[in-house]
Amino acid sequence: MRRMDVMRLSARLVSLAAVMAAATWTVSGAATELARSAEPSNQPSSQSAPAPAGAAMKNPIKPAPASTAAGKTLYDAQCASCHGTTGKGDGKMAAMMNPPKPSDLTDKTWKHGGTDGDIFLVIRDGSKGTAMRAYGARLQPEQIWNVVNYIRTIK
Repeated sequence: MRRMDVMRLSARLVSLAAVMAAATWTVSGAATELARSAEPSNQPSSQSAPAPAGAAMKNPIKPAPASTAAGKTLYDAQCASCHGTTGKGDGKMAAMMNPPKPSDLTDKTWKHGGTDGDIFLVIRDGSKGTAMRAYGARLQPEQIWNVVNYIRTIK
């Protein structure tokens, strides 16, 4: 082989190795995140019944277009992989989850409570016994309220 051909082949192999390493890292990270979500949490859960605190919480962010647009951006980045782009609970990650599957956010049944405060608490604290992890460490309260406002617009 000519030296130029060897260099091209070598460059392709290095590129392929980099792509494989990135893919392995991504899959490994997703598996770790799923395993963490299955671990018991010290955070409060609203799975068995809506938390009385949630029903008493009032949403301080008006559901104005700016809030719902900000909420949609966050939803698309943080929630759609499980709940789906239309909120039906059919995101790409949902197929890999053991029951219970992600909630259908478009139906009339909200087993964790239907008030804005209940939804806020589930997003912030997660839901024990499900793959719904807590986002309180990732998102500021205002961001969570924006997601709540966006979820209310999903039909």
